[in-house]
Amino acid sequence: MNLQWQEVDVAPLLTGIDKLERRIRDALEGNTELKNVADQIERQKKVVKDADGALRKTTIDYEKVVGKVDEHEETLKNLQDDPTIVPLTPRQQQGLDERFDALRDPVRLDNLDSLIRTVERSINQEIGEINRLMSECERFIEKRFDKFVHDWPAEAEGLDATLAAAPDFFAKLTRLETDGLPAHEQRFFELLESQSHQNLAALSTYLSDARKEILERMDLVNDSLAQVPFNQSTNQTTFLQIDPSDRQLPDVREFKQEIQQALSHAWSEDRELAESRFLALRRLVERLSSQEPENKRWRQAVLDVRQHMEFIGRETDESGVEVEVYRSGSGKSGGQRQKLATTCLAAALRYQLGGNEHGVPMYAPVVLDEAFDKADNEFTALAMNIFKNFGFQMIVATPLKSVMTLEPFIGGACFIDISDRRISGVLMIEYDSEQQHLKLPAHTHQEASIEIS
Repeated sequence: MNLQWQEVDVAPLLTGIDKLERRIRDALEGNTELKNVADQIERQKKVVKDADGALRKTTIDYEKVVGKVDEHEETLKNLQDDPTIVPLTPRQQQGLDERFDALRDPVRLDNLDSLIRTVERSINQEIGEINRLMSECERFIEKRFDKFVHDWPAEAEGLDATLAAAPDFFAKLTRLETDGLPAHEQRFFELLESQSHQNLAALSTYLSDARKEILERMDLVNDSLAQVPFNQSTNQTTFLQIDPSDRQLPDVREFKQEIQQALSHAWSEDRELAESRFLALRRLVERLSSQEPENKRWRQAVLDVRQHMEFIGRETDESGVEVEVYRSGSGKSGGQRQKLATTCLAAALRYQLGGNEHGVPMYAPVVLDEAFDKADNEFTALAMNIFKNFGFQMIVATPLKSVMTLEPFIGGACFIDISDRRISGVLMIEYDSEQQHLKLPAHTHQEASIEIS
């Protein structure tokens, strides 16, 4: 109500504005400087508008970056405060830096997780390869340990072929390296050339001499056997001879061949031949020194020369014609076996006890208890003759029935009596050396004769 018409009538105002604008355009078109200024104003308005838009966009980006920085700072603080994370050593830090620098893409926050996974895969692959190589090295080392234990059991005594024993093995290696073994190589070959040759030659000589000694002593036994008839009858008298011969045992033959192989090229200067000879010698020594049951049996067989010989009894007549061959007592009668056993017993005693050049044993007394208790007079006399001719001194405990048979072979006698199995007495009996007869009462000889009959 309080308004005037001209206050709300816009038409005249619009007309006036239009006139003013025309006047401005006319002024501008007619004035070049004003037109240039107007163009500059428009352009500047556009620059201001673009700058204002860029400012708003930059402000938004800045606020986003500030938000991310705040977020990462919070994450970094949490990681720094995490007690489970162990700080890297300088070497670890250097290694990780080298691995990340070697990646194709540069390290950024947006690709950090991906690059970490890539580095982790690379590290795990290298760890797997290293573990594989370590396992191969462990197996290789343990094989070498096992070979050392097998080749040098004395040096490796108490050691196991495992990595746990590596310090002990390497200590032995250090000792070998510091002992200056190469400097002793010439000394080794000199000892191999001299001492091994001497010792092996001595062993070979021992085997030969032991065999020769057996043959020589058996000659002595056979000389004694040739003086005593083995069997005697009205038509024929025979003698027993013991014939020793080599058994040709395979183990003994191979052993002698090994000795010859170890002795071969003993004086050669060729180091390769010396090495091969040493290997042969080492195999021989290891087997000789082994405590395994099989090797102990083998050692006994090859070193005991008595087992290399076979002894065969040959019974011949006075003209040397062979009557019987005794390889054992099988197939013989009881009397034959008894006679053969007694003869071999006397020969064996003579062999074991040795003697001097005159054939007397080093220890002559032979004690026979209950002697010839079940033997006849002929065998008793034969056995006593055998022992006498071998040079033995017979000490005989015998029942009364054998007294007259033994009289020619003894130099004295005594009679033993035991009462109630508690009280014993000894009665010395006088002996006539010229008549080779005991001075016994007549009734004693009669009693002996009756007992014999």
